Amino acid sequence: MLPLQRWLPPDEAAAWLSPYQRFFRSRGARLGMDVDAQVLSSGFSRGGAGLFSGGRFASLALENPRGTTFVDGDLLVDGWLENVGGLVFVRGNLIAQTLFTSGYLVVLGELRVRRLLGDDEPHGTYVFGDAHVQSAVFSHNHHFDVWGRAELGEEIHDESHGRTAMRERLVAWKVLSDKNQEKYLEEARLGLRAQAGTWGPLPEDWAARRYTPKPEAGGARPPPPPRSALVVELEQWLGSEGATQRQQLEGLRTHWLSRLNGAADREQARHLIRKAINSKKLVAERDALLRELE
Repeated sequence: MLPLQRWLPPDEAAAWLSPYQRFFRSRGARLGMDVDAQVLSSGFSRGGAGLFSGGRFASLALENPRGTTFVDGDLLVDGWLENVGGLVFVRGNLIAQTLFTSGYLVVLGELRVRRLLGDDEPHGTYVFGDAHVQSAVFSHNHHFDVWGRAELGEEIHDESHGRTAMRERLVAWKVLSDKNQEKYLEEARLGLRAQAGTWGPLPEDWAARRYTPKPEAGGARPPPPPRSALVVELEQWLGSEGATQRQQLEGLRTHWLSRLNGAADREQARHLIRKAINSKKLVAERDALLRELE
């Protein structure tokens, strides 16, 4: 278990996150890196956050039903690491053999893993440093974005490659026995645990890495890519109250598809739509619409 330093109520958790607010949903944040600091500081049912010390562990399940897990420092795991439905912010590097996450995971430093399985989660995984992943599998609705340099040797996402291709990759990993298995997640999670145990400790060049904030040129991050007035209008429309997600989906098809003509507008619109339309009942219809924007 992670060593608990102290418990932070929501206001203190927000204050602890405040040095990093310039990254979160601000004008200076890069498109896609819209980390929600309020969700992280509130925790579950406004339970706040536990402030835990980082360190090196054999294997680790990040379990904290009371609230968010703030990891104060680097997190090094020689075996498997799991975030099952949790809210996690790592103020440092996160380095492990395998990573299974079906929760909200935000890494301020570097992410470095051999295998990454990201399950259905509207918030997803955000890395503000560099990400080095030898092989990654993402199920639909799991958003993955990296501010720094992203090196993914292999990447399968069922939204673009299909669910069968995703399960085939898990079979190739040798963590799933049957590509036609519909309920595959638990077997794959346990398979990653077993596999990580066969690889021994982290390579020494991985284990020796420590989080070092990158200097910002001119004291600021590069500005985000410019957004057209049309994309800004779409974002405001998606964020307005009063319409259900199904009504928004219909409006996107009847009113917005024909207006989004430029490649940059379509790419940015896909991100906004994926975040706004996150009902599991509408995933198939939403994904069909997103394919029309490719």
